[in-house]
Amino acid sequence: MDLSPLKDSHLSIGTFSLFDIALAMLDAEAQEWGEEAGMNLLLDESITLVRRETELMAAACGAKTGERARVFVVCRAWSEAAAAATHYQNLARFADVWVFGTPDQEINIPGVVAVPVPKNSPLEKERGVVIEAPSFGAALLAGEGGILDPSDPSSRYYEGFLTARAEAVDAAAGRLAALLKLAPLSRRWTDHELVGSWYNRLNRRILETLESQRLQLRAREDEIGKMRDETTRMEKMVSGYVGGQTWREVQEAVMQNREEIADRDREELTICFCDLVKFTKLSERLTPPEVALILNDHFSRLFNIVRAHGGTIDKFIGDAMLAYFREPIEAFQASKKMVQESRSVSLKTDWNLPIQVRVGLNTGAVALANLGVPEMRQRTVLGEAVNFAQRMQSAAPPHSVLISERTLRLLPHTMIRTLEPIQVEIKGRHDLVTAYLWTTTTDRREEIHDQLSMRASLLKTKQRTSLMDRLRRPEDNE
Repeated sequence: MDLSPLKDSHLSIGTFSLFDIALAMLDAEAQEWGEEAGMNLLLDESITLVRRETELMAAACGAKTGERARVFVVCRAWSEAAAAATHYQNLARFADVWVFGTPDQEINIPGVVAVPVPKNSPLEKERGVVIEAPSFGAALLAGEGGILDPSDPSSRYYEGFLTARAEAVDAAAGRLAALLKLAPLSRRWTDHELVGSWYNRLNRRILETLESQRLQLRAREDEIGKMRDETTRMEKMVSGYVGGQTWREVQEAVMQNREEIADRDREELTICFCDLVKFTKLSERLTPPEVALILNDHFSRLFNIVRAHGGTIDKFIGDAMLAYFREPIEAFQASKKMVQESRSVSLKTDWNLPIQVRVGLNTGAVALANLGVPEMRQRTVLGEAVNFAQRMQSAAPPHSVLISERTLRLLPHTMIRTLEPIQVEIKGRHDLVTAYLWTTTTDRREEIHDQLSMRASLLKTKQRTSLMDRLRRPEDNE
């Protein structure tokens, strides 16, 4: 392998390059071996490790043989070498050191000469080290390859390799010596014992570093897993206080880098108020823990009903609940279940306390708005439709659903025929208001009416059918 033409380069520091020696060596080895060996991918950490171990080898040569090595360091900036001043001060006891880099700060290390690299010079995008000693030589030649993560400039990587082949070391050291006008060293001989110990130490350090990185990665993964679990628990707890729909809107706002959830105006929703009848008087005979137990048992049932029908609970107000639905049919179905299933609550394992509820429904345009201050906010529905739904609930008899005329128009006929129109007095209205009442009694009365209508229809028909034969009484067949 002949790289001698590269030794006598007379390039200035502004056009100086070492990476072309690595490329030439790669081509020469490809021709020699019949295939290209390829380059290594090097990160800043790996370059620092290999360079440091190679520089220590130059110091070991001087300590053993008394010879003075030459160390040419190619780094990003002078500050990188200044940060390792103790290392280079010890290295300068056995070697002459030159540091090539951007002059971002002064270097004042005895035995170390700082060489400024001009901006846009090819050497500005290279990193490595060249060791030249009579008994040892090595060169780490690396050029900038790209960025692993475009959003993170620190993820820059380099391509290159470390070699102890005399041809590459002589070419790189010869070019640097010519640039700095240094006299050539005496003919090199190889101390195989030192070279062997260098390879062993370097391999061991690389393995130790990889193991350390693996342990750090595992610890980081454990830490991330713990943080993820804590975040999940926190999200679950916070979402319980904030509310499901509001929590989803908060997450969406955070992902879109917004400071708050936007208000929404003129949303057509069906508002549902559900209240416990005469609960205030009942709670006077109970202790606060018993009151909390009753309300939590009751609210858990309401929550499951509202969620099953696609609604959203806006808030709990004392012993009342405010919820809203996008579909009036679902709101009505949910309201009926609230009445049907809230017959009693469990106060103790052997004591069920009977309760009564009343529900008010109204449909209209509302606003979803943020109330409060940045330190404490509440997202809630606002508007006359909300107020009217609350007045419907106040006017409803115990254990019933009272529906406004606006909501009634949006329900199918099969659902409204079970409703009973009544005149109710509504706060803020001078005249009586027509509302529509549902109770379990009206529902049962309609069911019986349907059964009687079907029986009458079957008895009136004169046409015999297999169904008629099955319905006939046994004595009719005699």
